[in-house]
Amino acid sequence: MLAGSDNRLFERVSGELAVRYSPQGTDGEFCSTTRNISGGGIRMPLLKKVKPGTTIDLEIFKADTDMAFRCMGKVIWLWDAPINEQNDHAFEAGIKFLNPDLLNIGRLIDSLGKSRVAA
Repeated sequence: MLAGSDNRLFERVSGELAVRYSPQGTDGEFCSTTRNISGGGIRMPLLKKVKPGTTIDLEIFKADTDMAFRCMGKVIWLWDAPINEQNDHAFEAGIKFLNPDLLNIGRLIDSLGKSRVAA
């Protein structure tokens, strides 16, 4: 699971997992999906623009299963141009896990690999 090509500790795995998130300091809870995930963090669209450094409560799960985990994350980078013209209010973000549960992250990553084989 270690990757060295771009100085990352963990290999990134592309795939969609459901995410419920809430930036700290807001009352809102939002839903999104991952673009990719690793043991160190996720890349995902955010529905509201936040500043890098913002702490976010995360719940990441695979729909219709009991695979899920909750943790805190920190926005490391934000691509503040709209992702596409149909969805001009979503922003791409890189989020680092602050207190990762590597066992459950590994289960979710493993499920992404199995769903690709089954498809």
